[in-house]
Amino acid sequence: MARSKISKAPAEPVRAYVEGVAKSLIDRIYGPEGLPWGTKLTELEDVVLAVRAVLSEKMLDEALQRQAETAAQRPAPFRCCPKCGQEVHEDDPEPRIMETRAGEAEWQEPETRCTRCRRAFFPSEQELRD
Repeated sequence: MARSKISKAPAEPVRAYVEGVAKSLIDRIYGPEGLPWGTKLTELEDVVLAVRAVLSEKMLDEALQRQAETAAQRPAPFRCCPKCGQEVHEDDPEPRIMETRAGEAEWQEPETRCTRCRRAFFPSEQELRD
């Protein structure tokens, strides 16, 4: 049986919970009897992929937003300019949208500025922006 090549190891601590959620979703989508006879496999795949997309995007959004909200506690290497090493100043949060392997991620992240280099970057990626 073909399986995804994505490592499932990071999900092991929550495997039992996710399996329970999967059962609950099948109940909510198809009822207690499960998948109706005659349903094409591609139809089931469409539902699974849609649920996967919602879960992926929500997890990305939540994790990145929570990290952004703790910017004041970020480790020292993330408080300095990646070019000159000077401590940076935090600006107001800005919307960030990125396409990832798991879907689109969207969150509010404070932009940081280096007064020496006169450049801005987001602390989560430590890359300079012109």
